[in-house]
Amino acid sequence: MKKLLLVIVLILGVFPIIAQEHNEKPPEVGIVEHLGDQVPMDLEFTDSEGKKMKLKDIIDKPTILSLVYYHCPGICSPLLTGMADVMDKVDLEPGKNFKALTISFDFKETYDKAANWKSNYLSSFKRKVDPSFWKFMVGDSANVMKIANAVGFHFKPDGEKDFVHAATLVVLTPDGKISRYLLGTEYLPFDVKMSLAEASEGKSMPTITKMIQFCFSYDRE
Repeated sequence: MKKLLLVIVLILGVFPIIAQEHNEKPPEVGIVEHLGDQVPMDLEFTDSEGKKMKLKDIIDKPTILSLVYYHCPGICSPLLTGMADVMDKVDLEPGKNFKALTISFDFKETYDKAANWKSNYLSSFKRKVDPSFWKFMVGDSANVMKIANAVGFHFKPDGEKDFVHAATLVVLTPDGKISRYLLGTEYLPFDVKMSLAEASEGKSMPTITKMIQFCFSYDRE
């Protein structure tokens, strides 16, 4: 058997795994938007230098949050590539106008992997940025599940080391409320700039792009 990776694009509204309301039973895998909800700011994670930090010590500006796992063979890399690319191009100053936060939802991963990924993606920037604006972090199972549940990010194991999951960015306000979801792996600078501006004003706006990508693997004989 040869293991292959699939990236599936599904249309929101057709597949209830994406379109369920906040008060319904959550899907096993997918995104349930929690617009306006507060992210628990006391959750603690470890950064790429091995330092433990709480979200309240990181999020004090509009923040772009991504949930990935660092050994992902599929859409995590395109997601972070798209995230890095748009943050490099957007007409805002990273660190001054906004921050970025990437957290591994695989609690077995260690901060040295986070360090490698941070180095790789920051090196892709064409303009000079302060590396501290983008945190790459890992956490224990309790904190990982709390942040995933808080933003409506539902995933499940796929075999011994991989996961079935969706691709999205979550834009947070400076006080840690969910302002917007940016689905997929490619993002327009205008959309991101508007999302960050809305977040800076504490606004929560519905998703415009009605597409979502899922990553999973399967064995084919």
